[in-house]
Amino acid sequence: MNRFIKPKRLVEGGQVAVVAPAGRVDHDLIQSGVARLEALGLKVIPGRHLNKAHRYFAGSDRERAEDFQAAFTNKEIDAVFCARGGVGAARIIPFLDKKTLSQSNKIFVGSSDITSLLIYLMQSLSWITFHGPMVATHFSKEIQPSLESHLFRLLAGDLLEMEFEGLKVLRSGTAEGILTGGCLTLLCTTIGTPYEIETAGRILFIEDVNEAPFRIDRMLSYLKALGKFKRVRGVIFGQMPQCHPEMLPEIILDIFDESSIPILFSFPSGHGDATVTLPFGANIRLDTDLRHVKMLESSVL
Repeated sequence: MNRFIKPKRLVEGGQVAVVAPAGRVDHDLIQSGVARLEALGLKVIPGRHLNKAHRYFAGSDRERAEDFQAAFTNKEIDAVFCARGGVGAARIIPFLDKKTLSQSNKIFVGSSDITSLLIYLMQSLSWITFHGPMVATHFSKEIQPSLESHLFRLLAGDLLEMEFEGLKVLRSGTAEGILTGGCLTLLCTTIGTPYEIETAGRILFIEDVNEAPFRIDRMLSYLKALGKFKRVRGVIFGQMPQCHPEMLPEIILDIFDESSIPILFSFPSGHGDATVTLPFGANIRLDTDLRHVKMLESSVL
């Protein structure tokens, strides 16, 4: 089993950088989200280019990469939160200094298009990363107190059992392994890159939004043809809003027809009405009979 490097835990009063590695950010939403983080007792340090815009990006590739790199190399910062997803996160990777980053492990939280960076840091630096809520997208709104509690308990080092209503069992069973995954569209775009997602021996989380069922089918079939599902130990699917989720179980079971692994559907993380934080790189236990996901180790030091 691969061992991933754990970041230091986030404590009350910690300093959090907010960066925008992907899409351009609405000023009012980011201000609202920052205010919420400050109300939770955190000191927020915004990226220098946070409010810039270049086409549909939050600044040029170099500007976004500069903020990302600076957040990790600043020794006063304890965690790095993303402002939002959107598009463009993968474009900053060629401008990052991998050697410097490798010496600056910190908590990193994001989702959606940020999947590219979550997987890059996992695959290239063996870091544990956190698939979770973002500042302008989630903290600017009335986020559920239980989700806030879940996030900060996870980042403080608590071992959590995640049980939620509405989960659907597509295939019964239990499995243990390292958790990885993210937005399906972005997982596909890692293929052929130096940070291509590794799935063998792992539990895979998959989610997406606003994709027609035939597109979900096509992307899953693509990953299957590449052998990405051959040695997966279990799969957790998100809520998949605007993807006709009522049609997806049949497609999923068809894709995984040659496998007996446990499969859970409609887990509330990623796009949808809830974003439960998941620690990619941590060892977990999936039990579809109990409809829960249990952490087997702390994801921080």
